[in-house]
Amino acid sequence: METQSRCFTYDKSIVINALYDTIEALGLRLDSSNSARGTLVVSDARHTGSMRIALNAEGNTDRTQVDVFPEDSDGGITEIWGPIILDELSGTIQRALQREKK
Repeated sequence: METQSRCFTYDKSIVINALYDTIEALGLRLDSSNSARGTLVVSDARHTGSMRIALNAEGNTDRTQVDVFPEDSDGGITEIWGPIILDELSGTIQRALQREKK
């Protein structure tokens, strides 16, 4: 199972806040989080599996890497939800920026 990844050209705090909104909008369940480390464990509504989402800014204030990988051995939930989360996260950030400009 490959990790789903995407780099966002925004500060980690912006990305993690948008990620919380994205998880809620998609109807996913936040099982645990550590905002300081930038890690979240998420499952779907039916609890068929869970995935870990890790944010890594590596000292950058203008770029944040988001990785979605399986929390359990199955990994099927990550294959399904990983790309959806990353796409929706991108859209959430863009919508927030457009509202900010108005």
